[in-house]
Amino acid sequence: MTAITVRRSPSQALTVREPFYRPMSLLDEIERYAGDIWETWPPVVYRTHMHPRLNMFEEKDELVMRAELPGIHKEGIEISLESDCLTIKAEKKQEEVSEDATYYTCERCFGTYSRSVSLPFPIDGDRVSATFENGLLEIRLPKAEEAKARHIEVKVK
Repeated sequence: MTAITVRRSPSQALTVREPFYRPMSLLDEIERYAGDIWETWPPVVYRTHMHPRLNMFEEKDELVMRAELPGIHKEGIEISLESDCLTIKAEKKQEEVSEDATYYTCERCFGTYSRSVSLPFPIDGDRVSATFENGLLEIRLPKAEEAKARHIEVKVK
């Protein structure tokens, strides 16, 4: 340890000592210790209820829904319409990995997606259509005749 002597006046001496660690060295050492601890912990696997993100909007005489279903195959999608409720269910299966593989990070979710949405107006269930391309599901729900806007002519007497 080095001592630095600073003189204020000829009769008085003040001794200032350097800290044992310089601030950056101390932070580097703390980071190294923390890194040693974190590296020994097993990877965390988050299990959450998955539901597809969607947009719902009205175009002319139909309701359009677009839902993101990344990593899902067409065969794994189920859509049901019951009264004023549309339900989307899909399953994302975990990929095959060899048994001797060691995960260091596991953040991708696998399991069943589910989302139910209340519809803002009656739908003609016989004319509903759905397309699926590049992980985007689009459902077109035509309005029922009773829900369509009607033009009423005003007669003058």
